[in-house]
This record gives sequence, structure tokens and C-alpha cells, in this order.
Amino acid sequence: MRNTRYAIVAALVLAGLAMLCSPRATQAIRLVAAPGGNQPGAGGVVNLPYSFSDSQGNTYQIYQYGQIQMQGNSPVYSQGAMLQVNGNYVQVQNNQGKVDEKTGELVLANMTGANVSVTRRILCNKEEGWIRYIDIIKNTTNQEVTPNLMYNTNLNYGVQNTTTVEDPKKKGQTMAWIAQTHANNKTCVEMFAGKGAKSAPVFQYQQGNSNINISYAPSIPGGKEIAIMHFHLVTGTPDMGQKFVLGMKETKLMAAIPAAIRRLIVNFRGGENFIGDYEILRGEMLDVVELRTGDQLKGTLKEKNYKLQTFYGPIELPVDDVIGLINIGEFRPRQLLVTKDGEVFGGKLERDKLSLELSSGQLTEIPVQHVARMGYRKRAGEPEEWSFDKPMVLMRSGDRMGVQSPAKEIEVSTRYGTMKLSASVVAAINFQAEEHGVHDIYLTDGSKFAGLVNVDVFEMKLSSSGPEQIVKFPASSIRRVQFAKRPEEEDASQPSLALANQDVLMGAIDGGLKLDTAFNTLNLAGAEIKKMTKTAGSPSDVQVVMWDDTTVTGQLQEQELSIKLGCGVTMKVPVALVSEYNQPRPAPSKSVVETIKQLTAELNAEDWKKRDAAQEKLIQMGIVVAPTLKELRASATPEAQQRIDQILKAVEKDVVKPSKPAATGAANPGGAGPVQMEMNLVAPQMLIDR
Repeated sequence: MRNTRYAIVAALVLAGLAMLCSPRATQAIRLVAAPGGNQPGAGGVVNLPYSFSDSQGNTYQIYQYGQIQMQGNSPVYSQGAMLQVNGNYVQVQNNQGKVDEKTGELVLANMTGANVSVTRRILCNKEEGWIRYIDIIKNTTNQEVTPNLMYNTNLNYGVQNTTTVEDPKKKGQTMAWIAQTHANNKTCVEMFAGKGAKSAPVFQYQQGNSNINISYAPSIPGGKEIAIMHFHLVTGTPDMGQKFVLGMKETKLMAAIPAAIRRLIVNFRGGENFIGDYEILRGEMLDVVELRTGDQLKGTLKEKNYKLQTFYGPIELPVDDVIGLINIGEFRPRQLLVTKDGEVFGGKLERDKLSLELSSGQLTEIPVQHVARMGYRKRAGEPEEWSFDKPMVLMRSGDRMGVQSPAKEIEVSTRYGTMKLSASVVAAINFQAEEHGVHDIYLTDGSKFAGLVNVDVFEMKLSSSGPEQIVKFPASSIRRVQFAKRPEEEDASQPSLALANQDVLMGAIDGGLKLDTAFNTLNLAGAEIKKMTKTAGSPSDVQVVMWDDTTVTGQLQEQELSIKLGCGVTMKVPVALVSEYNQPRPAPSKSVVETIKQLTAELNAEDWKKRDAAQEKLIQMGIVVAPTLKELRASATPEAQQRIDQILKAVEKDVVKPSKPAATGAANPGGAGPVQMEMNLVAPQMLIDR
């Protein structure tokens, strides 16, 4: 009997051990033992805080609001990625999250703020040691909102030194903040934008502080959503942090994000994969054709070229230029051809079938009407990102194509009279201005003014490879054209005229003016005027500051100012429209010019004391000496040229551009070439309707 009892007990113990060792029991034990719940990739609902660990030995805890905190030895982050909306923390419904079983992301949903809802998707890359956030912000109202999004990070240790990483594609735009701490020199990296991003953050940091704020103020249409992506990591040195930021392969990174989320991200460039709401299909090893049924056929496309009939003329594109095709519409489908340079041509293909050689060797003809998307495999030499810094036409239908600048002058009716502008001085024309019913014209010197383009049809040559093709674009169908590059930033030495109608002209007063004052009529040389502003009273009343700071007030006898723009165009501007004129480098009077010439001659004196004295006097005269010295430099001796360079450096270092009203609807916000392109250009309904 005793042996029987022992046998029964032994059997029960063995059965219990077997149950504990089963996969289901092992997972249950892990759930209990692991801090915060499931491990990444397990899927399902988890309690917070939730733990991430990387290969560097760092452990991160994710708390209720989605903020991170480090655990273990020398934890750098006290709190990272804390989010506020309009100055208040987001509201949360519970203390739980969900692990996406496909991506391994921790998803925190149902957060709310002022007029928005927030979903935070958090991923730990164990091998590379970074934490990635994708914060999806949805406008819960029917009106456009501009929430102030503030991210806050606090470090546990004092900061030794900090640096920011500037966007190599956009001067003055910051991508990341890097701080070396006293925690064994561990370095914190906060990356909040990618290269060439259309939406960049503002970093607010006080030297010596262990706290930094990063803010965005995006505009979100009613009922729509955007996403902000950011990265947080700890490296050994600041150089390693910079290497991470500048070496990030953004195309590869974005490819791993689901398309529905990728297209929402505004602070990293991912739009190359989308035309409107439609994602471009690309093959890896083979070309691919996707049918409307969802089936995909892979192989090698055998098309020799693509001939397309568009409303602006017939188009022929070489196979080597085309990377994909998208079929739009159910009953009268329209084909969009996308090129390797980001051009989009919409119309009807001449051939109604696509030839595809399957990997088995069988050749099949696929009717275009059955095709949803088609894409070529990646080719050697393709650009990772599209560059839109060349002459282009952007149509209201969503088509965009590279062109050669037209040879004919462009006639424009403006408030300043009818002008004929060469395309070489026109940076861009916006035919779809939001603030008024006319067009916005942007010149290469930075000038911007409203006008009406008196051209019904633009006849231009396409810049794409292949046969020379001339197309005709109806002006009524154009959204925007760009011909040349605008200055990336304002030149502090250039004169400017801000007008009451928000136009801005980058140029100087040409000729002389007569000013009736309370005591006399003064003849003023336009080149000597430093500043001019309007005064209360008559539309012609102005206050004028001359080159030597002489200030006089009176009424101009002339009703128009002649302004010579930096691009060479001369415009007549009504005095009544003048808001403020600034000339950072006014010319001195004739007598002073003679004095400058005499002192310049003494820079060649045999006595070094005279040379030094002449140089010092010229420096003391200030910026007014610059134009004359630049004229005299070419004929001066080598030593005099060296001294002139030293004088110019001294007098120009403190020149500051006077502030002026910002031009509305600027063609180039952020200074990134002729146009700050938004990638999602195609309105699906417009494409279908065409």
C-alpha cells in the first residue's frame, strides 16, 4: 500500500513538472517574472510600466503617458519623450498598452488633448540601441487646428557639453540635439526630424541645464491626422551620436513602417513612396504587377516605352525613366506614370496591355484595365530621394513634370504696371494663391508680389530623357510653375522695400527724389537713402534717414518710386503703398567719396604709419566705405588689396538686416530652393474625375 502511495505521488509530481515545462506554462511564468509584462513581439495587452532592453545593456521603462525612464547603472534618462498638447499633459484612459504582434511596437491609444486624440507607437531596436516613437495626432474637430506639441526630456546627470545637428539639406533647420553627460560621459541623442523634412522642430535649451523642450506647431485639417516620429538613444560619445543622425538610412527606415502610418509622418521624408493616397509599388528582385483582385505577378516587364495621351499633349517616356504605374478610377481609368526623378504624368496609355515575362519564362499579356499598380525592381543609380530643385510644372490634377524654361517673356499685369519678365528672373509663379484671386510671382532675388499672368497657354519642352517633346499647358490647369532657384537666405547687404499690400521687393531706389519739408525742398540722391517710412497724414508724407543718419520729414513731389531690383528689373511703385524701405549699405555723398578715395590712396604710402592711419580712419567711417572700396580694390596694389579686405571685414561684420513684414504665401518657407514641395500632391477625387 505504501509503495502504491509513493507511486501515485511520484506520478503527480512528474505531471506537474511536465505542465510547468510546457510552452503555455513557460509563457505564463515569463509574464509573471518580466517587469511590466510581455516581451517585445509577444503581442497582446500589457500593464504599464513596460520594459524594453537593448544589446548595450540599457533598460527602458515605458510609463502611462508614454514617457521613457532608464533603469540600471548610470541611467541617463530621468524622463524622456513626455508629451504636452497646448501646455497640458495628454489625458489617458487606463494604465495599459498593447504590443503589436507584427511590429513589436508598444501601442498606447485613446489619449486625448485639446481638440486632438493621440496614439503613441513605441519601438525598441535592440541591436542598434534606439527607441523610436511615432505619435499619431488626429484632429477631432471639423475645423483646422494648430496644436502646440511640446516634448520634454530630463536627464539624471549634469550636462558637460551639447551640440545640435543641422539638416544638410536645409540650412538653419535642426534635426537633433546631442548632450554629453557626467554619467561616465554617456551621451544622450534626441532626434526629431529627418533630412529635408517639410516640418521641423524648435529646440529650446538653456546651457548647463539637464532639461530640453522640443516643440512643433503643425496645421491639421478637420478630421485628419498627422504623425511625428522621433528617436531617443544613448551613445558613448557625441561623435557617435552625430554619426547616428547623419548616417540614418531614412528610405530603408520608412520602408519598414506600414504604409498607412508612413504617409502620415511629416517630419521625415516618406512621400517618395506615395502619389496622393496611392503608394508606389516597387519590386525587389523582380518587377511586379498588382491586379485589382489583389493578386501579384512577378517577373520582367517587356515594355519598350510608354506612350501616354494627356490633356496637354502626347507623351513618350523611355522605359529606363519609369519606375511605376498607378491605375486610377473604376469606369474610365486614368494611368499615372511615375519616373525615377519624381515626375508624374497622367493620361491614357496607347497600349491597353502590359507584357510580363514570368520567372518561369512564360510571356503573358495583362490588360491595363485589370491592373491596380505596376512597379519596376530597384535599379542601380536611382536617387534615394527626389529632388525638386529644377524647373517644373505642377498641375491642378496632380501631374508634375520637369521642363526647360520657356524662351518667351512672361507678361504679368501688376499694381505697378504691365511687366514682361524673362523666365531667368522668375523663381516661381503660384496660380492657386489662397489669399487673393490673382497670382503670386516670386523672383530669383527674393522679391514677391501679386499679379495676373497674361498667358493662356505655356508651351515648353520636357526635360526628361528620350525624344524632344513640346507640350502645351493651359494656364487654367496649372497650380504652380518654378523656373529658377530662390536665395536660400536673405542677403543682409541687399536693400528691400516692404509694401502695404504685403508685397516685398528686393531692390534699391533708383535716381533722385525731391522732398518738400517745412522749411525747404531738398534734393535727395536715392543711393544715399538709408531708410524711408510712411508717416501719418498725406499718402506722400514720409520720413527719410540719410546715409549719415540725417533725418528729415516731408512730402515727396514724386508719386512713384523707381526701384531697381536685384535681378535687374526696374519697377515703378506708388508712394502710397510704401510701408518701409531699408538700405543696409547706402552710398555716401560725393564729397565723402572723394575722402574715401584719398584715404585709399594712402594705403600705398611708403610710410607704414600713414598706411595704418589711413586704414584706421576708413574703418572708423563704417559701412559707407564699402561700395567705394570694392570699386577701387581691383586697381590697388597687393598690399592695398589686403588692407581693403581687412577694412571690409571690419565694417561689414556688424551689418544686421532690418526686420520687415513677412511675405505671405512664401514660395520657399525655410529656404530650401524654389519650392518647399509637399509630396502628397494628388487629390484622389480629382484624378478619378479627370
